[in-house]
Amino acid sequence: MIIAQTATRLREQITHFSGNLSQGLCKPARRLVKEAIYGIQARQSVHLTEIARSLEEQIPLIKTENRLSRNLGRPQLRVTLQDALIRQGSSRVHQDTLLILDLSDLVKPYAKKMEYLSRVRDGSEGKLADGYWLCQVIGWRTREMRSLPSMESCIPPRQRISGARTTRS
Repeated sequence: MIIAQTATRLREQITHFSGNLSQGLCKPARRLVKEAIYGIQARQSVHLTEIARSLEEQIPLIKTENRLSRNLGRPQLRVTLQDALIRQGSSRVHQDTLLILDLSDLVKPYAKKMEYLSRVRDGSEGKLADGYWLCQVIGWRTREMRSLPSMESCIPPRQRISGARTTRS
């Protein structure tokens, strides 16, 4: 009985949170946000296959995975979610909140043909490698000793400029 009540409450919280995040998106995109949040929580993984498994749909797993993948490619999804997270986080930023900027790298040692792949300094190894720069902003409430929703972005060192081709150095 208690487990069922907890599960129901968790579903309600996910529905409420995903509804706030996905406001302004079409119905399939809103469904994706809700299912992705649930799947990540349930399986502790961001892999589409694991998220699809958590949904336990009565159709082949590959069909669910294809639907999730297709909806992840929606053009407005990232911008809408990022704006909603920033809006939620900004309402919690006060005079005593620390905003921490973390510039780091994402090294892709085996990648050869990824879009915008460039040379970055691998902070772990202390040498140059193929990859991307990451920029993350984290809010930290000093009184409550807790972090706030953050923003993270992958920043390629060389952006494509109106049809120009990028080259690797």
